[in-house]
Amino acid sequence: MKKFRVVETVACLLLAGALFALTFLRAIPGLKSGAGEEGRIRVVRLWNIDTFEGGRGSRTAFLSRIAAAYEKGNPGALVMVSSYTAEGALAAFAEGNYPDMLSFGPGFSAAAEKCVVLDGYSFAGGEVAGECRAVPWCRGGYALFSLTDDFSDAGGDNTVVSLGGSNLPLVAAAFLSLGGAPAEESVSAYVRFLNGKYKYMLGTQRDVCRFASRGTQVYCRPAGEFSDLWQYIAVLAEGAEDREICGEYVRLLLGEESQKRLTEIGMFSPYFDVYGADGGLADEMERVTARYTIGAFASPEGLKSVDDAAKSVLNGGDAEVLKNFLKAI
Repeated sequence: MKKFRVVETVACLLLAGALFALTFLRAIPGLKSGAGEEGRIRVVRLWNIDTFEGGRGSRTAFLSRIAAAYEKGNPGALVMVSSYTAEGALAAFAEGNYPDMLSFGPGFSAAAEKCVVLDGYSFAGGEVAGECRAVPWCRGGYALFSLTDDFSDAGGDNTVVSLGGSNLPLVAAAFLSLGGAPAEESVSAYVRFLNGKYKYMLGTQRDVCRFASRGTQVYCRPAGEFSDLWQYIAVLAEGAEDREICGEYVRLLLGEESQKRLTEIGMFSPYFDVYGADGGLADEMERVTARYTIGAFASPEGLKSVDDAAKSVLNGGDAEVLKNFLKAI
């Protein structure tokens, strides 16, 4: 009797599995087959690539929350958000696999030829041959941090440069004349700064979040010359319907309501004041927009040239040479 019940249970499970598979297979033709038709869903894919440290939390998760808000008002569309490393995305590109949208930091030149012109948008750092193909949806910034409000003697002998991701803090250090300043991994720099090893630290918005979580009072002087801490959004979709969905998603992402949610991940808005006067260090940094950046689609060779030029300036070289490698914004 017990054996019969086991066989009966297995048979039921197999039947249920077969019914589920049949239902799923019948649903597949409805995907990517045209928004607006009854029972049909149009799916677009958004890949997020993090090339520098953010504030707190996940930028991929934030983009997913915006996707959920978009889908709520557009039941015929689905935005699937995935997290990729730069290496993983490059490997996919090599196989001819591209997303419909791409969120990425500066220096991802492999995507340039696939990104479409974004009509109605403008940002010098996102241009290719004078046409805007990527716009920032959030940003960070560099700043000098101190445990006192006196920055008068900041220099290379008492300042540590925080390193995180593949961004270029040495360029910001060059504009601040921090020649000779040691550079350390971000957590190490943060800890040694707080422990008194260094009087000043050149850090980013990530450190603002670290200070806030620790409850430490810190002062900052935002760096107004350079920032490469921009997270861009670009559209690669080929079909007209997919591009329309992507365009609607981008408009929602850049809209004031979504931008004011950037406080959730400790990032700054390129377009709005989202922290306000009571935002402390975050508000101070958000109010400063850098004069120079590197192109969103700069090549690896270009990034190295910029980094080398910054090192030259830190060793006494001409800052004008460095500026020639950068884009004025």
